[in-house]
Amino acid sequence: MWASLRRRATCESGHFHARPSVLQDGHDGASWALAVTVADSPSGLSPSWQPDDQRARRRIRSMARHLQSVHGTPDLGNQADPLSEGVYILLTYQTDLERARSVYTSLRARYTTWQLVAAAPDLEDILRPSGFQKSRALLVRNLLESVRTRFGTYSLNALRDIDEADAERELRRLPGLDTKGARCIRLYSFGHRVFPVDSNTFRIFRRYGVLKRDAIYRRRALHNELQQLVAPAYRHGLHVNLVAHGQTVCRPTAPSCGTCTLSRSCQRNLL
Repeated sequence: MWASLRRRATCESGHFHARPSVLQDGHDGASWALAVTVADSPSGLSPSWQPDDQRARRRIRSMARHLQSVHGTPDLGNQADPLSEGVYILLTYQTDLERARSVYTSLRARYTTWQLVAAAPDLEDILRPSGFQKSRALLVRNLLESVRTRFGTYSLNALRDIDEADAERELRRLPGLDTKGARCIRLYSFGHRVFPVDSNTFRIFRRYGVLKRDAIYRRRALHNELQQLVAPAYRHGLHVNLVAHGQTVCRPTAPSCGTCTLSRSCQRNLL
């Protein structure tokens, strides 16, 4: 799959763009794409869960409170610096969070600047514990080079003070960053009140009945509808706790339904 990304990657107008190439979200294997342009599409929400439905929003608030009581918004290793967060996101692909955090820590301990990382002769060796090290190193280098070319420096801080929607469009033009990746940077690094939808969120919301059984993860409309459904005050905590819940309880296989705080409202048995 990473080889497919390499084959489909092209440089257009001096900027790297990834054509649609299906990879696996690093958390559980829900398919998604590294395409920076994903067409809007019909709603992925179940008929009883519409963004303007107050009952649906109340249930989301209840979910948020339950998950907060269990997980308490843990630190997932995300970064306050936007380029650091972008690289960290690339390291989470096709691996678990613990391994991604370990590799990121090793990388920053050896190379203290992104300029040094971009030129690192042993980058593949450092990334080896996370798997797919050849393709992962290529993707990291492409991201860094694209940022340097576009902004004249190894930094995304220029996007902090522009319009939020414009910042997201700029981020999604960078290699490896789709809607979820761009919104992670906006959430963790820029402090925007957005709701990134990763594979854990997608899986849990399908099981909970928020999404249709045939909902497609990489449709941008689905990401926008779920964000609209979640009140801004709940977006950060709910996103973090859904990732934690998906990693520890509502796993893709062998979920711990007996200990799940959401089990009474879950529709997994209908999937």
